Amino acid sequence: MHQIPHKVDFYITNVCNLTCEDCNRFNNHEFKGWQKWSDYRDTYAEWSKKVKLKAITIMGGEPFLNPTLPDWVQGLNQLFGIEVQILTNGTRFQFQQNLYPTLLYRSRSNYTCNHIGVSLHIPSEFEALDADIRAFLKGPIIVKPNGDELWQSDCYYCDANGVVVNVYLQNKFGSSAIQLNQAGQHTLYNSDPVVAHSVCSFAQFKAYHFIRGQLYKCGPVALLPEFDTQHPFLLTDSDKELLNSYKPLTTDNFDRYHEEFFDNVDNPIPQCKFCPEHYNQKTIFPIRKGSK
Repeated sequence: MHQIPHKVDFYITNVCNLTCEDCNRFNNHEFKGWQKWSDYRDTYAEWSKKVKLKAITIMGGEPFLNPTLPDWVQGLNQLFGIEVQILTNGTRFQFQQNLYPTLLYRSRSNYTCNHIGVSLHIPSEFEALDADIRAFLKGPIIVKPNGDELWQSDCYYCDANGVVVNVYLQNKFGSSAIQLNQAGQHTLYNSDPVVAHSVCSFAQFKAYHFIRGQLYKCGPVALLPEFDTQHPFLLTDSDKELLNSYKPLTTDNFDRYHEEFFDNVDNPIPQCKFCPEHYNQKTIFPIRKGSK
């Protein structure tokens, strides 16, 4: 069994209710599609026999918009035997009360609990978020306004059952791979892939992604081809071919490909050319989709 020594993101939906400029998983665009746990349960059961995971995050898009989110949490707990972090933008607590029971899980190895991480993109909504978190949690609540050292959060909540919510202020984003030209067409960069990889946050944090039962080096290399099927990029034929040529690790090719995959997963790939060579950090001002 192969040990993956870094956190793996289980990306379960393209759908998000916020319009965060330069979202690095492109959910500020009309990017559709979500994954039902029962459609991938058997695939991840096979994965649990092949890899041992150190840490799991469930994310999107906005994972609270996936109606099978509790099934994902429980399923991954059962298969991999470790706790799960759910990373949300924090705007949907009132609609996910059925998620709470899944947060009572304790891992078999170290008794660590499932927990929620809130990536707060709109600082002015903190008071509303605070009220929603308090309504979601049960019994007396401990709050650390300066966050928790273990989770490196900006604010920490823990209730009577040990259910934890960590809040992270994330209102500055770097440049996204997807840009719009003056004609409103979706375009990508034509970077030096080695340079782009050297400044990439996915590469720096080794943000491997499980998407639709397949393991990818990062989010963009998996999501850009899917995005292209919904909103075709303005690319040359050769770049289109390159965009779709990445080979993820699957349960079917694992035995013959996993050594090559893991030996090279932290190196630049040709598809890195589609991402920027410079990540210009800027403050974002997202609004909720459907609002004025």
